[in-house]
Amino acid sequence: MLSKEQLTRFEEEGYLLLSGLIPKETVTKAEAAMWRMMGMDADNPDSWGHFKRPPLAGFYMEKMADGRRVELYGVTNPDVLACCTPEYLTIIKQLASEYPEIPHCKSQHPDAIWALNQFPVSGSEWKCPSPHLDGGFRDLRLDPGTFRATSLTYLTDVNVHGGATVIWPEGTQRIREFRKKNPEFSNHVRDVGALFPKMDLGEPMEVVAKQGDVLFFHHLLPHCGAMNVDSAPRFAIRYMCLCLACRKWEKKGEWNLWMP
Repeated sequence: MLSKEQLTRFEEEGYLLLSGLIPKETVTKAEAAMWRMMGMDADNPDSWGHFKRPPLAGFYMEKMADGRRVELYGVTNPDVLACCTPEYLTIIKQLASEYPEIPHCKSQHPDAIWALNQFPVSGSEWKCPSPHLDGGFRDLRLDPGTFRATSLTYLTDVNVHGGATVIWPEGTQRIREFRKKNPEFSNHVRDVGALFPKMDLGEPMEVVAKQGDVLFFHHLLPHCGAMNVDSAPRFAIRYMCLCLACRKWEKKGEWNLWMP
């Protein structure tokens, strides 16, 4: 269980990074399964540029526009789903319970995995991307909130400029202050997000993590993915579900983001 201090930090800064939450044996098996599902060899960088989706795999897989990110949707491989440990579920449910007024998924467990695998880009200079709030392109509102708690579980180590998630810890309070001073301003996520280029959200921070670490965050944390100029891929997962309550978080086909 989380302490009062951790719960306060989550509320004020929008995130918690818990080190080693997923056991080493579990997360190592999950990483190995991820390589197999993509048809790649971890020890052969030449294989990283071409994924081979297994026949009758039962999940979606696509390479994103930048060509260096491979995403898998609806993964039900038991070795990967095993990362949803009882300890993980206890913590995310504790965090979510702090926001009872926010609509949420009624399922106690996720149904599948969304994998976000960022491969290295050679010869490129790392640049800090622009922040966003999840749900910015959906018709979602900040009152009472878009989701209670979600997470990224890292299946590999994440180094500086190695595809690390970038967050703005001061941004959560800055957004609250702006909304308090401007009560008539739109509460649509996309409208508030459109102000970010002109809003002082504080200093960005790369989330440097180890294999098995989990980043928990709530709906007011400005964040973004970033390019990987390291030598190794960064594998991370979020969870998905099939329930109607989460259909507003539709991601791919029948699969939605799991928002407990």
